[in-house]
Amino acid sequence: MKLNLGCGKKYLEGYINCDVSKRVKTDCVFDLNNFPYPLKDNSADEVLMDNVLEHLDDIMSVMKEIHRILNKDGTVKIYVPYGKSDGALQDPTHKHFFTEKTMDYFTKDFKYGYYNDFNFNVNKIKLFFSENRPLLSKVRSMVPFKCILKYFILNIYDGIYFELKVIK
Repeated sequence: MKLNLGCGKKYLEGYINCDVSKRVKTDCVFDLNNFPYPLKDNSADEVLMDNVLEHLDDIMSVMKEIHRILNKDGTVKIYVPYGKSDGALQDPTHKHFFTEKTMDYFTKDFKYGYYNDFNFNVNKIKLFFSENRPLLSKVRSMVPFKCILKYFILNIYDGIYFELKVIK
């Protein structure tokens, strides 16, 4: 089973599409801020959250729920605005901001990992440009030393993708 949590208008074939809104096409309606989710333990192979996590109240509880729902080989794929981008900072509905280090809090060997009793391996982290602004993305893609400049200049990247594998 593959879950698309917080699907909004992005209804995906092959997924169980879940959202809080009854105004969009879904397979399941529930609030991702209310726990536990109406999903069985160890039932999902994949969880997708595309521009959802930054809107939720309690990231630690959300990640714990995702851990509960994923089977032992499960993967969570998360797209969020990059914490140093206009997209992250301008939206008043964003409650949290993300950088390359954010998901370290859910890994086994992180120095502050004692705040949670569940873990993931971070398999992939990718910074990306928005597809909605192709000209700006093309210009920014030509900027040299982006991996260093991202620490000093905002808006080099628009989003960040995380892929985490559950540890059970």
